This record gives sequence, C-alpha cells and structure tokens, in this order.
Amino acid sequence: MLAGLRESLGLVLTAAHVRHGLVSGAGAWADVCGRLCAALDVPLAVCDVQVDRHHPGGLEAAAREVRRAALLGLGDEILALAHHRDDQAETVLFRALRGAGVRGAGGMRSFFRPGTGSAGIWRPLLEVPRRDLLAYAREHGLSWIEDPSNADSRFARNFLRNDVLPLVEQRFSGASTGLARMGRLCGEASGLLDDLASLDLATMVLPGSSRRLLAPALALSSARLRNVLRSVLDRAGEAMPEEDRLCEIERQFREAGAVEGARMPVGASAICIYRDCWWLEAVRLVPCPARLGWDGKSPIDWAAGTLSFSPGTGQGIAVLALAGRACELRARAGGERMRLHAGAPSRSLKNLLQEAGIPPWQRASLPLLWIGGELAWIAGVGAAAEFCCPPDAPGVIPVWSGLG
Repeated sequence: MLAGLRESLGLVLTAAHVRHGLVSGAGAWADVCGRLCAALDVPLAVCDVQVDRHHPGGLEAAAREVRRAALLGLGDEILALAHHRDDQAETVLFRALRGAGVRGAGGMRSFFRPGTGSAGIWRPLLEVPRRDLLAYAREHGLSWIEDPSNADSRFARNFLRNDVLPLVEQRFSGASTGLARMGRLCGEASGLLDDLASLDLATMVLPGSSRRLLAPALALSSARLRNVLRSVLDRAGEAMPEEDRLCEIERQFREAGAVEGARMPVGASAICIYRDCWWLEAVRLVPCPARLGWDGKSPIDWAAGTLSFSPGTGQGIAVLALAGRACELRARAGGERMRLHAGAPSRSLKNLLQEAGIPPWQRASLPLLWIGGELAWIAGVGAAAEFCCPPDAPGVIPVWSGLG
C-alpha cells in the first residue's frame, strides 16, 4: 500500500524484517521478504536479534522488547506497523484481563512517539478488520507466510485470538468491533489522565536535571501518584504493569527507606529513588571496562554513557597538569582517596560519592580519570585539588553522560 502511494505522497521507504531465531525454518522468511521488496523496489533491512528465553515477562514479552528495540533503532522518521482492528480488540481484551487500567485498556494508538527524537509509530490499518484485509489479499492474489507459532494457544495472545474471541463473536456479534471501540474511549479517558499527570509532573521539575523532586510526588494521593507512574512508564514505551504490581511499586516508592536507594524494574526501565529525587532509567546496567587509555582529547564510550572533554578557562583540569603525563580511565577498585580542596585532608571515594549524591547502583560504573598514576577526577564529584585549573588558565572539562 505504501509502495503504491510513495510517489504521490513523497515517501522514502525501507522495509524491515526482524529475525528472532525462535521458530524452525524462520530463517527462510527473510528470503521471501527480500523477493517481495525487490519486486517493489524497496530496500530491506534484516535485523538479527537474540531473545532472552528466561525473561521474567515470558517469551512473548521478550521477543516484543527486542523486536521493538531493533525496529526503533533503524533511525527512521516513521515506523509503520500493520496492526488491524482485530489486533486492537485482542490487545484491549488481553490488557483488561490483566487489570491494566484505563490507560492499558486504551489499546494501541494509531500514531505516537515513544520518546523525544525517536521514530513515530504509525498504524494506518488499525481501523480495518482482518476479514477485509484477508479478502483483499485473496482477491489480488497476494501470497504470505503463516507463522506456525500463531497456532500455538499456549501463548496467551494466541489463546485469545484462536479460542476466546471466535467463541465470544458467536454469542455477541460484533464483539471485536465493540472491544476496539472501548479501546478508543479508554484512549480518550487516558488522554485526560495524561493531562493530569503532566500537571502533577510540572510540580516535580528539578531545573537542569532529568530527575524529579520526590516530595511533591509523595504528597499526591495514591490514585494520582499511580497515574503519574503510569504516564512516565507509558512515555518510555513500557507496557502497563498489572494493578498489583503497580500498587507494590507505589508501596516501595512511599517507604521511608527508599531515600537511601530504591530501584524498581518495569520492563526495560527502572523507577529509581535516591535521597530527594526520583527518575526513570534503563533497567540494564551496562558494564564498564577495567581501564582505558586516553589521549587527552577524544571522547570515550564508557558504560552507559560517553565521556567527553570540553575546553574551558579556569574550569576542570588544568591543561598543564596533562602535559606529558599518561592518562587513563579506570573503574572503581576500592581504597581510592582524593582531596577536593587545597589544604584539606584526602577523603575516601565512598564518602565522596555519598556526598555527591551518586546512587549506590551507579557507583561501580563511574569513570575515574588517573593522570600520571594519580587520581585526578571522578565523574559526578569533580577534580582533585592538585589538578584543578587555576583562574584564567586553560582547562579541560570532563563530562560523563551516564549520570543523566
């Protein structure tokens, strides 16, 4: 459909096939995609992914996460998906049975962006019933591949699609249409809840930071706090957790001990609390190398971020302190000490990190810069007194993006 419209609409198309390696013989599907795309003169990207068979959310959730990441990682402006009305009905019923709330029961949206700068997700066929698509395909002699795993009703969604919805349709004609309509209405209600969440989140803004203030969140009623958490998770592209799970997250969120450090995984994200702030971050902690040499200029990828170095005057590390000395980035090994101010005693890295407000789970991955065998700078803490740039002197300002 899009290939037929690309000239009139000015579209530049690329097709994508995700190869999970979960079904025997699925490797040949990419060849079928290749032939179809060649006939349509559309480039094809084949993405090979590894699915975690021990994912806590099950195999379906694991495959969905890696597929989503692969497709959104292609760098396209718009990602077009072929979900239809029956898929929407199935999604609404599945989420309703899980007690996912109004936002979850809102089903799939015809268009949205999961985050700033990411591809927009577009579902142009969401209002079209499966029977119409099937009739069109047969009338025009189209060929397709049936995924044999779709017939396996051991998977929850397949059970609803193959066994439950057809039975419901026999008793309640148009049930799928009704479920899809309910999804749209819940989507409208969800939009109003998003507006309320935006008002509440505005009270938690911490200027110059991606983190949010904790006190205004704790002052909300339970219903409004859970609404904020749902909204933040939804904006991150996470599936809505079940009510029991969300209530447990709220309980942990409100615990007095949470300010000492709490991290609650939800899908690929984690809700984090430390001291007077809370925020959302990737659930997977990226390991860092033990040590890396640095040439004194080039940015370096380190754990979940990039370490960059900007020139400055009277800031950061003195350029003279770098001259002719070996520079190395190291991970925390234990026993490190550093003096932040001239004339002050050196202090343990543990105390410095606590004072700087670095969450416990981030401390092992912090980059530490050593110059000539001496600890000169710690991400999130600053430069050692011996290496600080004097006023009006040229300096180098290290910044690590992994702290958010």
